[in-house]
Amino acid sequence: MSGQRRISEAELHAFVDGELAPAEHAEVTDLLAASPADLALVREIREINEAIRARYGGGVAEPVPAAVERELARLGRGWLAWPRRLARPAAAAVLLLGAAAAGYVARGLLAEPRVPEPAFVATALGAHSVYVPEVRHPVEVRADEAHLVRWLAKRVGGPVRAPALASSGWKLMGGRLLPDQDGHPAAQFMYEDATGRRLTLYIRKETGLGNTAFRFFERDGFGAFYWIDRPLAYALTGRLSRDELTTLANIVYGQLEGHGAAPDPAGGPTPKP
Repeated sequence: MSGQRRISEAELHAFVDGELAPAEHAEVTDLLAASPADLALVREIREINEAIRARYGGGVAEPVPAAVERELARLGRGWLAWPRRLARPAAAAVLLLGAAAAGYVARGLLAEPRVPEPAFVATALGAHSVYVPEVRHPVEVRADEAHLVRWLAKRVGGPVRAPALASSGWKLMGGRLLPDQDGHPAAQFMYEDATGRRLTLYIRKETGLGNTAFRFFERDGFGAFYWIDRPLAYALTGRLSRDELTTLANIVYGQLEGHGAAPDPAGGPTPKP
């Protein structure tokens, strides 16, 4: 992205709100295509906008009282970070309800707030970006699958398996043992397709979190689908499109399902993208 300018936050909000001129909209669209982080922020802004509309309905379109208009003018630029069409009604609500009530309203805007990614996902992405470029030593143990799986399962302390993805065009290269952020052992299996693209499956034991459905995380051009099916946590990572990762994650989950501990009904929904 060298030489490309950064998209301002104001431009992102205006893009989502449809307030850019055609030429500006086209320019931002081109910049977003080369900036996964900004594209993810656009999705978040849209989700927040939709949550506000769903919660408050037509209330955000009601005219703002003159007294509140004057107070907004006094407050000035602090509200400009809000999406433009929502900023003034939302600010008016805050002023009318007061600081304490505003905090209560803010907590209720999203019935299901965004869940921070567990630490193991960042570790999985980091391990992927470090080892995938390796030419001579991408894996610690080559794909003698029986030995590799036994070794990693013993070290991780759970029913570790290496999914078979050859029918989908991905050959198992091998794997390695890694330390997770908290010092626990983790396994990484690496796969390669006929074009040289690489995919990794990161597995560690997870006893501190309940089962989770598939969630998608993206950073620096790498995407990861991650889920927890106790006693193990998984992250499937690659520089692939979200649709392709979704397909592969379904295949991986389908092969792994039933080989670990039974899902805890209270721990979360059955993992599906």
